[in-house]
Amino acid sequence: MGAGVDRVLRSGETGALTRPPGLEAPMTAGSIVPTLPVPLLRDGLGREAASLSLRRVAREVGMSPNGLRYFLQGASPRSATRVKLERWLAARGKVTRPPNVGQFVRLLNELSVDLSPAQTLELGRALAELLVQSYEVRRLSPPRWVQDLLRYYRARRGKAASEVA
Repeated sequence: MGAGVDRVLRSGETGALTRPPGLEAPMTAGSIVPTLPVPLLRDGLGREAASLSLRRVAREVGMSPNGLRYFLQGASPRSATRVKLERWLAARGKVTRPPNVGQFVRLLNELSVDLSPAQTLELGRALAELLVQSYEVRRLSPPRWVQDLLRYYRARRGKAASEVA
């Protein structure tokens, strides 16, 4: 890369081509790993398209209305398109629906597949308590889903590990 490109990358004028601290190569749409599962991305974009309009969402994302329509109907997006869709949805900054206990427990079970059921239960309990503490430190009341999560893991304190898995 030439000196001019490096100057632009450091100044932050190119949006997607900024360097996080410690990263030597510039980030491009192809180097960013999408984080949302496609069904969740599709659901979130579908909700936004229903509340705004398909054409408006497509224009704001930077793709054709037909491309967005095909994605919403089940087509698999290319990785660069998926990154654009995720960034647009994240920039909207609103949660379309709160998480629920079942989603959290399933995700935790998938992430802790190498742990014993008792360790997974303890991890879930610790995470639920950490969430409550985090809200309390900010002087906020924990949302209902966090309270439900805490109740779920406290209720399982006396159960055997085989009953939880």
